[in-house]
This record gives sequence, C-alpha cells and structure tokens, in this order.
Amino acid sequence: MPKHVLVTGANGQVGREFQSLVSGQTYEGMTFFFTDRNTLDITNRDELEVFIDTNEIDTIINCAAYTAVDKAEEDEEEAYRINHTAVRFLAEIAKEKGIRLIHISTDYVFDGESHTPLKETDRTNPQGIYARSKHAGEEAIKEIAPKGAVIIRTSWVYNHDGQNFVNTMLRLGAQRDSLNVVCDQIGTPTYARDLAQAVLTMLTREEKEDDGVQIYHYSNEGSCSWYDFACAIFEMSNITCKVTPIPTEAYPTPAKRPAYSVLNKEKIKSDYALEIPHWRDGLRRCLSLLPRVSKVYKIGIIGSGFIAGGLAKLLLQHPDYELSAVLTRTELSKRTDFIKHEVLTNDLDDLIVECDLIVECSGDAIYATETIDRVLKAGIPVVTMNSEFHVTTGSYFVDKGVITEAEGDQPGVEAILHEEALAMGFKPIAYVNIKGFLNENPTKEDMEYWGAKSNLSLEMVTSFTDGTKVQIEQVLVANGLGACIAKEGLLKLEDDDMLHGGTILAEKAKEVGCPISDYVLSSKLPAGVFLVVEHDKEQTDALRYYKLGEGPYYVLERTYHLCHLEIIKTIRRVLDGGSVLLNNGPDPKLSVAAIAKHDLKSGEKIKKAIGSFDLRGEAVYIEKHPNHVPIGLLADAVFVRDVKAGEIVTFDDVNLPDTLALKVWKEIRER
Repeated sequence: MPKHVLVTGANGQVGREFQSLVSGQTYEGMTFFFTDRNTLDITNRDELEVFIDTNEIDTIINCAAYTAVDKAEEDEEEAYRINHTAVRFLAEIAKEKGIRLIHISTDYVFDGESHTPLKETDRTNPQGIYARSKHAGEEAIKEIAPKGAVIIRTSWVYNHDGQNFVNTMLRLGAQRDSLNVVCDQIGTPTYARDLAQAVLTMLTREEKEDDGVQIYHYSNEGSCSWYDFACAIFEMSNITCKVTPIPTEAYPTPAKRPAYSVLNKEKIKSDYALEIPHWRDGLRRCLSLLPRVSKVYKIGIIGSGFIAGGLAKLLLQHPDYELSAVLTRTELSKRTDFIKHEVLTNDLDDLIVECDLIVECSGDAIYATETIDRVLKAGIPVVTMNSEFHVTTGSYFVDKGVITEAEGDQPGVEAILHEEALAMGFKPIAYVNIKGFLNENPTKEDMEYWGAKSNLSLEMVTSFTDGTKVQIEQVLVANGLGACIAKEGLLKLEDDDMLHGGTILAEKAKEVGCPISDYVLSSKLPAGVFLVVEHDKEQTDALRYYKLGEGPYYVLERTYHLCHLEIIKTIRRVLDGGSVLLNNGPDPKLSVAAIAKHDLKSGEKIKKAIGSFDLRGEAVYIEKHPNHVPIGLLADAVFVRDVKAGEIVTFDDVNLPDTLALKVWKEIRER
C-alpha cells in the first residue's frame, strides 16, 4: 500500500472530492499531498521532481487537466502543455523512481461512432484539440510505461461546486422558464466523488502483477442523453423549468462532441471488485449537498379580502416568493386598504400570465369555478382556501390539473393530522372540528356587531355563526378523506372535553360502520381540530407512557389554525411536487344543501345564500337528495315556489343563472 500520495489538480472536481473523502491529509495509513497550479507547476519538470523527492512520493494521482473543450480549439498550445507535456513528465519521473502513476483521462479519445458500450481495447479516434491532447497524454504513458501505471477514462464528470453541467442547469433553471438541451449525445454522468472513491479503493488493493500500463473505464452505471440528464436534475431539485430536446446541429459548438460514449466498466469491476452506483443515485447524493436553488416563484392571489390581504403581507416578506398579481372584483381606485396597490388587477389574464402558482381565496364557489377553470387550463397549479368551492364544484376539477385545499383552515389542518396519524400507524375514527358558538338564525344586528368587532365581513361572520361554514368544512373533510357522517346536518355535539366528546363520536362511527366527520360545540375548548384514533393493542403501554391515555380511543389535536399564515406551507408543498393535501374527491357522497331559515315566498330574490339571513347550509347525502340545491350555487337566484322554514331548497323551487358552476354541478350529480 502506498504511503505518500501526490494528488495533482486538487482544486478540480475530482481533486476536491479526494480531499473530501480523506481525513485531513491521511487515509488508511496514507499521507496525501494535494497540489494545484499555484503550489506545483507540473509542466515544469525540475520543480515537479524536487517536490516528489522532498516529500518521498511513491504514488501520483494526476487529476490535473485542461478541460475547456471549446476554448482548446483556439488555445492548442496550452491544452497540449497540460494534457500531454506535463503527463509525459509525470510518466518519466514515475518510471525513473519506481512511482505508481494513476492518470485520469476521458471518453473523448473515442470518436463517438460506436453504438455499444466502449471497451478499453476499442480503437481510439479523438476529434478536436482537447480530445487529441488527452489522447497524446495517454500515448505518452503507454510509450514510457512506468511500472504499475493506470489510465482511467471517465465521462461527463460533475460535483456539487465545480463548473459543470449540473451547476449550469441549476443556475439556468432558476433563472429561466424553459431551456433547450441536446438529446442525441448519449453517455453516462460521473459523480466525481464516486470516481475518487473508486481510485481510493484501487490504492488499498494489491497492484496488478502485470507490469504493463493498465487502462480502465469508469463512470457511473446506466446511460442517458444530456436532455435526460437535465430533466433528472430539475426533477430532483424541484425546478419547474421546461426542458425541450434538440438535436446537436441545433446547438453548434467549436469542438465536436462524441455522439455515443457509454463506457464498458466490466474490467475495473472485475479487477477491483467495485460496485458502481447508478448515475441517478450519484446525482441525488450530489444534489443533497447543495442548498435549495433560490428560485423566486411568482405567486398570484384570487380574492382581496381578509385571507388574501394577510397572505399578501406574508408573501412580501418571504425571499422565495414574489407577489405578482391579485385579482379583485372591487374597483381598483377605491382599494386604498391593500398593502401593495400596484399588484391589484380586475383582469384574470393579467394574473395568469404573471404567475407560477395561484392561491384562490375568494370564498365564492361560483366565481372560483370560473376562475379556477381558466387557471387550470393555463397549466398553473392552484392552492385554495375555499371549502365552499370544493363542496360545490371542486370534484369536477380533481383530474383537470394540480389543485388542493390549503393547510390553515380547519379542513386542511384535519388533512395534515390525517397524514400524520396514518404515518404513525393510527387509524382515524372521527375527524372533528371545534366550534365555539352556534346560532342557526342570528339577527342582522348581532352579526353586524360581531363582524365589526372581529374585522370580518357580514357574510363571513354570519356563515360562521349559523353553522354553514362548519357544515361545509366537514363535508369537504368527509368527501376528501373517505369518511361519512353519522347524521345529516351533523350531530352538533356539545362537549367541553375532547376525549369525552371524541369517544362519543367514535362510538357513533362504529355504529355507522365508517369514520365520521363532525364537530363539537364548546366555548371552552381552543379553536382548532382533533382526530379520534385507534392503534394496535400492542402499542397500548407505549401510548399510555406517552400520556395519550388508556385507550381504546386517543386524541390527536391541533389547537390552532392560522389560516393565511399556513397557506404558505401548502404553496411550498405544491411547488416541491408534493401530493394533493385535500380535495373533494372525484365522486362525492355528501353535499351542503340550502335550508330555509324562515318561510320564503315565490318571487323573492337571493343575492347570495352563504352568510345570508334567509338560508343556511346542512350536510346531506347526495343520493338521498338528488334534487337539492347546493348552498354554494344559490346566488342571484329567484324563488318560483314557496319554501317553508327548515325545508331543503330544490331545483324546482328556484331559477338560477346559467353559470359554469351550475353546469359542473349537474355533471357531478349525474355521476
């Protein structure tokens, strides 16, 4: 085993990886001397020989090279000086002093005309100055033939901090929306750390008995085009830049590249018992060393109320996001309250053209249906804070693009708890919202007072108070998470203890034979949600130790929900390519019907049912009430028949405007 190892080109990609892999200057009893052009000029034979003698070098790993492939076409002298002359000096000194030489070469010594993986014995035919200079270095070693010399040809080398294809793609992908990349040059990317590790493994193994120069091929396993490589880089880095494949002739370069340079590595694997990682595994490990690419994503918002305004303020503080546009239906000249007036627009096209992702938080099911339809057709992902939309028409859109309800409002938080529960092996039995107050028929005066006190719109505070909002939320949870309800209109259980009330709900779930979605009414419990869950009996002692109780039911709680502040977590989830958090499912079982709060007469007009003093919403099974009108559809409606207080409004009772939302609901119902 060598004792004193010289690594030239220590600031290059492979050289840096050698330094990362060895501990300081030592590795398994070997002492390493890392040099670069500033500390050792390998093109100066005298200087090179003095360094080798002074440090008693017995092994040389030559990572130094002139690698500017295109620049070499006009800088031939320098390319040959480093890639040929210096290599000749190293070989001569190695032979004179009995030093082992390991030299890193390139796939460019082949012309790229082959169609099968290249063996060490295949004919070389270098094209271009860089290729010929590297080939000349190989020939010098073979001519001089130092004892135990090794030439290792490799291809498409990269690491996490060098000037290479990976880092170029990461930089351009963060700056541009699309890139053209050559698709008809086939080879294998090589992670420099894997190559360095292979050479270190060779150093610890016995040298081959053959005194002749040994040539080996090393790259990672597999093969791909530069286009495939770029796609993998973006995929693993969650970069949304579009990659378009182009032929080589569409991207001319001064130096010719090999069309095919996949290397056969059977010889090195056999001689040194190497297990070579696949190129995608190497890429993944390399990217894990890099900080997240700091692409600034353009985020748009539909809506300009309480939620939208709070989210806008947060986005303006966040370095990863740019608030690009906010779609509002209000008159722009009168919106002096919005934090950044210049982003407001009344034109949906302005929003679509500017955004990487759009957050819909208008709270209006009909309006959201129109806007989301166009946004998804433009290929833009949508994050919603709009359970009204989901339970009305959302099921139509689940296969039309990326759309999900956000964490923050109760349904999204329940969905997060659901994910966490399943990951920990729990079985959800009840999905429970916590509601502090219920008055199904509040007065306008009371609602105006509480609206002003809470800084909420009259519609919003009314829909919270009369229970419409919680009915909508729990229907979304049920449809989206595969639950049902124990009773139409929900149980409305009054209980100040989560476990006690949750146990009652769990027993109801057992009666109906499926997990249920419901709520507890309590002025003492904090605003939030909880899940009632079960676990295997084998975990009973552990759960008792973790202070979850005696079982068989346990409570997993989130005693807060920070609506607009938590949306940003779902934005990141979507931009990172994560799965949908929550939607209404493609085939919903439940809907929220409109229930008359008082007798309604033929001819009466309803501007908007949700948050009104005429109607409230209740959870119903669609199959039992196929003709009911979802409360989210009841807007600009005219009653054509009398409806008594407490009755469900049907399509026979009202005339509704011909909207996309109405059309979509009918399609959902027909399913």
